[in-house]
Amino acid sequence: MTAVPAAAYAQQQEPIGPFAIDVRGVFARHKQEPSVATDLGVTPGNLPPRSYGLVGGAHVYPLHAGKVTIGFGAHLVIARGSRTLQAPTTAPTGSQPAAPTTVTYGTVQRHFRSFAPELSLNFGHRSGWSYISGGIGRSTLYLDRADAPVTSAPGRQTINYGAGARWFNTHHLAFTVDVRWYSVAEQPPTLTLIGQPRTTLLVLSGGISLK
Repeated sequence: MTAVPAAAYAQQQEPIGPFAIDVRGVFARHKQEPSVATDLGVTPGNLPPRSYGLVGGAHVYPLHAGKVTIGFGAHLVIARGSRTLQAPTTAPTGSQPAAPTTVTYGTVQRHFRSFAPELSLNFGHRSGWSYISGGIGRSTLYLDRADAPVTSAPGRQTINYGAGARWFNTHHLAFTVDVRWYSVAEQPPTLTLIGQPRTTLLVLSGGISLK
C-alpha cells in the first residue's frame, strides 16, 4: 500500500540535472537620467522608463555538494521600450509666449541586449529548485530618437546577479521566475551615440523551463 507514495517521494528527491533550458518574457525597469535626456535633445519625461522583451538560457548541473548543486550556463536578453511625447500646441491662458527651445518632441527608443555566462548555486531536487546566480558579460544599452536611429552601439561590461526558481508540474516542463539586476558600465560618447553614465537596471522575467 505504501509502494506508490514511497516511489513518488524518491522521484522528488532525485538530484537536480542534468540540464535546463529557459524561455521567459522580460520586464525591465530603467533609471531616468536627466543628463542623457539633455544630450539627446528631449525632456526627461520623454525617456521610456520600462522595456519589454525575451530572455533565453541554457544550464547544466554537473556538480553536487551535499544539498547544493553547482550549475553553469549562459543567457541572452533582448528588450526594447519607447515613449512618445507630443509638443504643446497652445500656451496656457494669460501666459507669455514660450521662449525658443532646442527640445525635440517625438519618440525616444531604449534598446537593451545582454549576453553573459552564469554560475549558479541551486537548492532543491529534480521536481523543483531555487537558485542564486551571477556572471560577467557584455551588453548594449542605449537610447536614440526615432527620427535619428543609431545603427550600432559598442558593448559595455555588465555584471548580473539575482535569484529565481523552477517548479516542474510534469517531468519535463516547469514554470520559472527570475529577479535580476544588471550593473552596466559607463558608455563614453561616440560620433553617433550620446554618452551614458554607469547604471543598474532591474529585470523581472517569467516563463517556462524544459529539462
